[in-house]
Amino acid sequence: MDKQRVLNSLFSGSRQLPTLPVLFGEINKMLENPFTSNRKISQLLMKDQAMVTGILKLCNSALYSRRQEITNLANAVTFLGTQTLRNIILQISMVRLFPFDEKEIPEFSADTFWEHSLGTGFFTSIMVRKLNLPPSDDYYTGGLLHDLGKLAVYQFYPGKFKEIILKQINDGVIDIEAEEQVLGVDHADIGNYLAEKWKFKPAVAAAIRDHHKVLNAPAVHVAVTRIANLFSKAAGLCFPWDRRVFDIVGDPAWEVLKKHAGSDVDVERMTFEIRDESDKIKDSVAKLLVKK
Repeated sequence: MDKQRVLNSLFSGSRQLPTLPVLFGEINKMLENPFTSNRKISQLLMKDQAMVTGILKLCNSALYSRRQEITNLANAVTFLGTQTLRNIILQISMVRLFPFDEKEIPEFSADTFWEHSLGTGFFTSIMVRKLNLPPSDDYYTGGLLHDLGKLAVYQFYPGKFKEIILKQINDGVIDIEAEEQVLGVDHADIGNYLAEKWKFKPAVAAAIRDHHKVLNAPAVHVAVTRIANLFSKAAGLCFPWDRRVFDIVGDPAWEVLKKHAGSDVDVERMTFEIRDESDKIKDSVAKLLVKK
């Protein structure tokens, strides 16, 4: 059975994949308009008080905060800027859309999953800046959602999800190999399937789909996501069974990035500089997941 047929069979009938929250769609359209005022953005967000609370918590986390605490939504919108605000709203929306019940699979931790996802998204932003790549939300979105497929498996097939994890722990295989053995597709295939359903931009879908096979898809968004994923793991933002020695400096994705970078790339220096962000990311995840 080809992968498309497997995906269709996995997510049909009562297992229809979820749709993006209406608020995210509305705010995304609003943020795409450069003439939209911060007041209008704040008015729309105020319809969802839980979202406002989440934005303020993340705004004051170590990743984003400044010296003085921000307690007002309008000030938060001004301080964050539209790109960062959109990223934060996406993070909160994903946590809501895919809730975790850790009692069912004690080997799996929501904190660790989101530390890795947020770390990968954050590292894409740092890489884009240091490599002088044209700024775009697509990098962060691809990084944050690169493991999106795992969320779908967790929600709809918790038994199979646990089997996949145990294969990684007991047999020492990597995630995509375990997923292929159990499901016939891997999380990158599933994530791409969902990204297309949600009509994410092609660059985001490609980053999700191809971050494990950059040699076959030498697009800059894919290469950034692949390296950011490795940075996140090297910083310890991953599950114990994913911790292994990674040759980040020698990864072939750098050859793709060097063709797009506006300056010489000092990979070793960049590796040293951005690995120290893990504590800030853990602080943000703690605020992202807090219930009250």
